[in-house]
Amino acid sequence: MQPLRRSAVASARKARPSLPRQLRRYAHDAHDHGHHEPVNESFGKGFFISVATIPAAYALYKFSRMNTDEKPWFTRLIDSYSDLKATWADRNDLHTRAIEQAAFDRNLFQNSKPNYHAELRFPEMMNVGSPYNVPAGSSVNLDKVIAKYEKEHYEDQAKKLKQLRDGTLPAEQPFEKPAKNPPNP
Repeated sequence: MQPLRRSAVASARKARPSLPRQLRRYAHDAHDHGHHEPVNESFGKGFFISVATIPAAYALYKFSRMNTDEKPWFTRLIDSYSDLKATWADRNDLHTRAIEQAAFDRNLFQNSKPNYHAELRFPEMMNVGSPYNVPAGSSVNLDKVIAKYEKEHYEDQAKKLKQLRDGTLPAEQPFEKPAKNPPNP
């Protein structure tokens, strides 16, 4: 069906007479080579209106300034920005107080003694027993256990500090690539 439709459309196009279109020309044929008299052109209404607004605005300004106890417009405009001094003084005071508070907080945190916490791999190992078998009013003193883990933590930190000073800390050593073909054991 599709090939028949294509051939029908093609034959209809060929059968249609093609009329050549005349291009539209915007040029005119009448050539007048005569010289015209110079024309006097006036400035127009817009020019005179814009020139008349300057003295009219000045007259309106003078008429509105009949009351002499009021400051001139430019002085009032400048005075409207003078209250920004107080605004900026308030902002600067607030900023200074915020900086002082931040300095106080930093000094407090840097001069306070840190709370050393010994990480346990399995924190629940302290509470392995059943809570139902503990008689009321009894508690276990864990001070010796805490002291043991703190001692281990301090020893580990001292060892790392010594390795860091000697330059033998494993994390700081350069990475050695393994051999391509490791020997068989």
